[in-house]
Amino acid sequence: MMKMRWMLGMFMVLSLSLSACGLSETKEVDQNEVEAEASDPDMSGFVMDQDEDSILVVTPMDDDGSGDEGRAMWVSGAPEGLWVGKQVEVWVDGDIAESYPEQATAEKVQELEMSEVQGADLKASEALSAALSETEQEQADVLIVSLLSFDEESDQWTVKLDRRGTNQGEWKTTVKDEK
Repeated sequence: MMKMRWMLGMFMVLSLSLSACGLSETKEVDQNEVEAEASDPDMSGFVMDQDEDSILVVTPMDDDGSGDEGRAMWVSGAPEGLWVGKQVEVWVDGDIAESYPEQATAEKVQELEMSEVQGADLKASEALSAALSETEQEQADVLIVSLLSFDEESDQWTVKLDRRGTNQGEWKTTVKDEK
């Protein structure tokens, strides 16, 4: 009889333990929604400056009314390489410091492929990089791309930048289309 009570007691404890495992709520997750959220970058723009593994990403001037033009972010932890002039997307790991420029750590930095420009020897990123090497930029200045175009007739790129910071204004140059 004692053995029977003990077995009944163990059965009840085991039943209660197993039933408690099934009490947690489960939430159905739409995999497409998760993938869409994971694929959206925190920022995209041109790399306007680089200091070792930190890059300054700035959104271009835009007439679409998005209000995002001129947003600037220093992103640390960028993969090794030369980034200046390239158009990138950035996914941030953690918080974004709300200064100007903003500051964050990269989870992922991905270069956007820019289409070839008919008749041009240089890629747009190479023309922008060449133009940026000519600028005399103050530490506090942020340069924003407002025009990056190629003229096949004159065989040159026109680069126009808006300057924000110590020296407000516009800066324009041409870059010969030769490698």
